[in-house]
Amino acid sequence: YVLVFVHWLGSIRRRAPVLSAHHCLLRRAMSSVRVIHASYVNVPATAAPPPGPIKLTAMEAPWVVLPELQHVLLYEGQDMPPFDDILLSLRSSLAATLGSFAPLAGKLVHLEDTGDVAIACSTSDGVRFVVAECDGDMRHLAGDEEHDVRVLERLVPGVDMGELPTPVLAVQATRFEGGVAVGVTVHHGVADGRSLWTFVEAWAAACRGEAHAVTAPSFDRSLVKLPGGEELARSLLRKWQCWRRRS
Repeated sequence: YVLVFVHWLGSIRRRAPVLSAHHCLLRRAMSSVRVIHASYVNVPATAAPPPGPIKLTAMEAPWVVLPELQHVLLYEGQDMPPFDDILLSLRSSLAATLGSFAPLAGKLVHLEDTGDVAIACSTSDGVRFVVAECDGDMRHLAGDEEHDVRVLERLVPGVDMGELPTPVLAVQATRFEGGVAVGVTVHHGVADGRSLWTFVEAWAAACRGEAHAVTAPSFDRSLVKLPGGEELARSLLRKWQCWRRRS
């Protein structure tokens, strides 16, 4: 397949040109995204049991208040397999990848007894997988001069991550004529850009059948050496809660 476009959606929003009202109406009439169905991809039953609650460190806690990360990858090609076959491959490889990235299938929760925010994992966890279709032209999304931002925003799964508990990750596959878009939404308190890309690389490797191409991540909090870090993280989260109540 030909990867024609990879970009952070936030950057697209910032640099997209201002379109006239007539142009915007025309684009909306020409391009639409329709969700077909949504389901969940679970962590494999054969995977190691997920770790207990993974508390956010003082280096991660400040990111809880930021908007989620959204990433879109566009693929085009004239000889792509049927969309149903692509979905089967994406789902099976996502499940295999979650065997090593199980916390991404969990939920971000507030631990009332300690005041910490943590990733809660269980054997029943799953990642929401949205299937959609778009009748627009992929070239209008991947061009350098102009981006159809309204359509781009519909190519990532819409997840309200502003309140806890919240899912950590959701993905979406959208069918185009002669192409496929894969969108990912992840909570910024759980992953930064590099961490998200590590997961995407592992997912892509599993999709290609390269199960051991990417080193499995470590979720051992004891490796983070920060004196007073737990209390600092709680302090930052308390400030966030006060800000939310005032707003």
